[in-house]
Amino acid sequence: MRRVLLGAALVAAVGAVVLARSWGPREPEPFPDTAVESVPPPELAAAAGERVFLGHMSIGWNMLGGLEQLYDEQGVARPAIVQVAPGEPPPELPAEGGAIVHAEIGTNGDPLGKIANFDATMRAGMADVVDVALVKLCYTDVTAKTDVDAVFAAYRSTMDALERDHPDVRFLHTTVPLTAAPSGIKQHLKVAVRGDDNAARERYNALVREAYGDDDLFDIAAAEGTGADGVRTASLATGWADGDREHLNQAGSAMLAARFLDVLTQTEDG
Repeated sequence: MRRVLLGAALVAAVGAVVLARSWGPREPEPFPDTAVESVPPPELAAAAGERVFLGHMSIGWNMLGGLEQLYDEQGVARPAIVQVAPGEPPPELPAEGGAIVHAEIGTNGDPLGKIANFDATMRAGMADVVDVALVKLCYTDVTAKTDVDAVFAAYRSTMDALERDHPDVRFLHTTVPLTAAPSGIKQHLKVAVRGDDNAARERYNALVREAYGDDDLFDIAAAEGTGADGVRTASLATGWADGDREHLNQAGSAMLAARFLDVLTQTEDG
């Protein structure tokens, strides 16, 4: 009997080691920061001539930092970057050249409030001073508990009305950012108990991709989920992730900024 118990204990110990290795937390290795090589100076210059309004939260700050990096590394003059608060009158923009006007919009975890806040900001005069506008929901806005269909329905009806009422503004549409796949026993257990947040985000993102063409789609989730090797997953590639596995490191911020510039300078005719 004692031998049986010792054997069972040995098997359990080996199993625990295997489980810890397969489910244990892993430190991400950053991908090479090569985004600047994918954005030629003419594209940077063309984007700098656009007047853009961006409603965002934390990943938006990552992208803005990436934009500054790309312009500085190429030695191209940046567009003016102007922060405003929702509800304020539109800012006085430079007489010549473009600008990126941005605001921390709404409250994280309240996607319907963010959509309404963006709508109110555009209708309060922002649509009269910009050429391009977009609102970026956060990963906290879509989780396993979110009514994905209701959020997308509110987004689509709001954007349809804005596009109807402001035909001179090009509205870009964004997918919801992802977070890194669970790493470690605790994170796996959270997914098992609470549900898969990234799966819900990708359900929302599928609706966005189906509704809007490539010319007007800034697919943040696809960019975040595609590693330096070109392999795409339904989670934030850890090589782009900061230490919290939710925000972007320097390479990821520059990569996302480069993808934004690609969309911004793409004409509706392709």
